[in-house]
Amino acid sequence: MNINKDDELLVIVKYEGRFYWFVAFKEMWVLDRVKWVEDFVKSGVEINLQNTHKERYDIPVVNEENAQIFIEGLINDGYSYDKDDIADEFYKRLSQKTIWWDIYELMPDLFIDFDNKRLYSEYVESMHYQEYVPDGWQGELVDFCSNGSL
Repeated sequence: MNINKDDELLVIVKYEGRFYWFVAFKEMWVLDRVKWVEDFVKSGVEINLQNTHKERYDIPVVNEENAQIFIEGLINDGYSYDKDDIADEFYKRLSQKTIWWDIYELMPDLFIDFDNKRLYSEYVESMHYQEYVPDGWQGELVDFCSNGSL
């Protein structure tokens, strides 16, 4: 199993009480792309808005109302991962000498909970996913390993 964290995120999605595991390109997970694009424009970046959301099933804002379409698209495009495969790989890598970087790619970056309208992000690089959540949602930067979020 090879997840390229330079280009992709490992994301857990909860919808209608069911959990899904996905790995897809980073921009896929900006739930409210309208707000995101507005911030680029405010910063003086010129953006060609034609086909802006095509790579994401033409959904500008992913929320609880269109979550099923979004999830079906992810599954159909092969972004779905089996949590048992991830767990098996995790345990294969564990030893007395295991360090964080040995298992880093197997740790989730985001948890998107459509049932409770919440996005939890552990991703601390340049993208602030917790800031681009749909209206009526809560976004939060968390440490999954220390606060019991997962």
